[in-house]
Amino acid sequence: MRETFEPAMLERKAAAMRKSTGNSQLRARTYNKDRTPAQILAHATVRPLKMLLSPIILPLSLYCAFMFGLVYLLFTTFPAVFETTYHFATDISGLAYLGLGVGMIISIGLFAFLSDKLLKQPREGTLERPELRLILMIWSSPVVPVGLLWYGWSAEKVTHWIVPILGTMFIGLGALLILMPAQLYLVDAFGFRGSRICPCYEHCFALFVRLLAFIGLAFSPLPFLFYKYGETLRTKFPITL
Repeated sequence: MRETFEPAMLERKAAAMRKSTGNSQLRARTYNKDRTPAQILAHATVRPLKMLLSPIILPLSLYCAFMFGLVYLLFTTFPAVFETTYHFATDISGLAYLGLGVGMIISIGLFAFLSDKLLKQPREGTLERPELRLILMIWSSPVVPVGLLWYGWSAEKVTHWIVPILGTMFIGLGALLILMPAQLYLVDAFGFRGSRICPCYEHCFALFVRLLAFIGLAFSPLPFLFYKYGETLRTKFPITL
């Protein structure tokens, strides 16, 4: 794969120019000759913690962590629901994941089509501010709690097997439309350093799915708050990296 990390690309270009021109003084603009290797290591170690503790990154990181955990927790309930409750044979029980997969595929299409279009829409007299990335997140935040309640209640009442699968479709749709805009927003808001942030039962599922749904519902206002006040927070609490 081609290198896309800006400092690395600039350093490679500077090295090529030094070699072709014979001028050893040519340096990339990201180069700092005064920093020792120990200082570079210390800076790289402290930077992720400083970013994590910012008033924007910490809540969004918790929200994304909750979404990732939710999706993987959902996987663990499928055998109990579809093999035990709906008596799916083991060889076809994997088809239960189709609802989640279809929802995620739809969300990728919506994200690819709408993300940049929404970014270029004028909002409050400002063009292309990072908070415009959160519009999709605002729309999709209530979708996950709805999908969770749909999945949990329909499986608890043993409705037709397609009904809980349709519920998982909404979970997959909402989860990716929360995760992708959140990561893109952080990269837009913090530049290339934002890439460092993106990497920060069984029979009881019907009981605890309500708790998960309401936790997801509690997170729902977060994108709207950052959409409205994110620019103010970024200005008021700048991160020196």
